[in-house]
Amino acid sequence: MTRRKRLLAWLAALLTVPAVVAAAPVQPPQPAAWEPQIVPVTGPGAPATAQLVGSVHRVLAAGVCDERGLQMQTILAARAISAKFPEITRMGGVRADSMKWHPNGLAIDVMIPDWGTPAARALGDRIVDYVFDNAKRFGLEYVIWQRMYLPAKGKPHLMADLGDPDANHYTHVHISTYGGGYPSGGERYFA
Repeated sequence: MTRRKRLLAWLAALLTVPAVVAAAPVQPPQPAAWEPQIVPVTGPGAPATAQLVGSVHRVLAAGVCDERGLQMQTILAARAISAKFPEITRMGGVRADSMKWHPNGLAIDVMIPDWGTPAARALGDRIVDYVFDNAKRFGLEYVIWQRMYLPAKGKPHLMADLGDPDANHYTHVHISTYGGGYPSGGERYFA
């Protein structure tokens, strides 16, 4: 059982709200094809080709997210999600906000196409599972998806209903990292 499913089961038991769950076909777990890494490559002697990191050496290209103003762990998460989920065509990054995460390059919003459909909800769930599977690598602080606040450490909780699909995070998965600092321009993000 994935971390997200365990967290949702815990919350459902806590709230003791009866729920109807449709049976989904069971799919075997997929092996990880690669593990993203950040390797700073700076200075005049920096190699022109990808460095070998463990047994993997593919450079993650910039994805669909505008990376201007994002911190390194946030960039890594955005690039890895773009590579893993090609159906994602939009992500938001730095923007004005009353809270620190977006303005400081600590958060991305992964926009879910056709967000109201069961397939879109399943896509959002897979993205959340992927992010938690790579929580340490991405410097994950928390995720918000469908009104659920899911911290990397600690207990999840259902957020207040704000009456709007965007504010309630039904249209997108919000991913916040600890950042890792701003890039200097010489970083390469490896898969």
